[in-house]
Amino acid sequence: MALVIRRQLGEDYFDEEEVEQDATEVEKMIEEFVDEPLICHDDIPESDDEEEAAPRRPRRRTYYIRGNGRLYLDQTDFKENILDYVLRTGRNLSQTRYDKTNISFKSIGGDKESGGCKWRVYASTLPNDDVWKIRIFVDEHSCTPNGDVDMLKVPQIARLFLDKIREEPKYYMPMNIEEKIREEWGITVSRPQCQAARNKALRWIECEYDR
Repeated sequence: MALVIRRQLGEDYFDEEEVEQDATEVEKMIEEFVDEPLICHDDIPESDDEEEAAPRRPRRRTYYIRGNGRLYLDQTDFKENILDYVLRTGRNLSQTRYDKTNISFKSIGGDKESGGCKWRVYASTLPNDDVWKIRIFVDEHSCTPNGDVDMLKVPQIARLFLDKIREEPKYYMPMNIEEKIREEWGITVSRPQCQAARNKALRWIECEYDR
């Protein structure tokens, strides 16, 4: 996908027409993209857009947050930090683009009459720079966190609580996981989500001992 980055008034921006010209193909990729393949495949990945997998030794402590949840232009650990940003801020983000060289998120919410929340982030690799970097970052929120975070799904909850469940499986039952998420981050998740996440974490742990 062609990405045109120009300089104007000292600010970076990108040509929407160039980025959107492959929209049909990109949307097809997004529809076909699956972020939760079978467990017991590889180590636990650091980002949501990579393959979900069970841990393959040695064990790694996760204790909730991996990064500080800060985003900025030219950041190279973007994919590892996007979920941490959501946990830190409580903002509800939606992934709007994903392929081998492009990924973007926008904020859900804000006044629809004014076009919704302006916050968005776009990261990519380029032909002359194959490192994932944030190329566009509009850090301007007009929405208010309300406890809804679509990005916090079953695999992410399982990762966040993996070591806790390993160490205290009888304590970290679905009800307690639900309460911890609400207390720690002010985010609302359902009891069935927490049950499924606990089961996934237990399967990952079982795979560790089967190897």
